Amino acid sequence: MFDAHSNLRMSTALVAKVARIVTKWYGRWTNQEVLPQMIDDTTYAWRTGVFEATRVFHAEDPGGPTFIGGNLRKPDSHGRQ
Repeated sequence: MFDAHSNLRMSTALVAKVARIVTKWYGRWTNQEVLPQMIDDTTYAWRTGVFEATRVFHAEDPGGPTFIGGNLRKPDSHGRQ
């Protein structure tokens, strides 16, 4: 059977994972000027399954923040944003 809710949850989790991979590559923090490129990179990685030679659907989830949350400031000396 097809479970739409489960499929949506899995797709959302995979997009978030790809976004975390892209965010980590960009250094986990950045400014608003690179946001369009990060979105493009995430979209491209989602469509192709590859980002900077990493097979994103098979790679380990790096965890941590993504650029999606909109919190794009540099962390302070204590690691807080």
